[in-house]
Parts: sequence; structure tokens; C-alpha cells
Amino acid sequence: MAIAASLGQVVRESEAHVFLKAGKKMISAREVQKILSLGVHQLEWVELIVDGEEEEESVAERIRKLLCNE
Repeated sequence: MAIAASLGQVVRESEAHVFLKAGKKMISAREVQKILSLGVHQLEWVELIVDGEEEEESVAERIRKLLCNE
């Protein structure tokens, strides 16, 4: 739950549109409940889709570090 809350906060702090895709499900990463609804477990593959202006790379890097425990 802590990672979902942190991820939601990173996304809400940016203007980029961030989506997570796991299997056939794709959700907006702005809400913790939607992130949790993916039901992703440790070591599962998740696709990160970031669409935005200039900050796209910055947001993607912050999320990658969060998800990879860096």
C-alpha cells in the first residue's frame, strides 16, 4: 500500500498523464485505489505509460526509482 500511495503522490504532483498496465488492465495512476485494483504482486511485470509535456522523463524516472526500490 505504501508504494501505491507514494506512486499516486508522485503522479499528482506532475501534470503528466500516467498509466499503469498489468496484463489486460490499464489504469490511471492518480488514485491509490485504482493502483491497488491492478493486484500487482512483487516481481510482476508492469508497463508504465507517461504522456506529458517536458516533465515526462523526470516523472518516469521518479516512478522507476520508486518501483525498483532505488
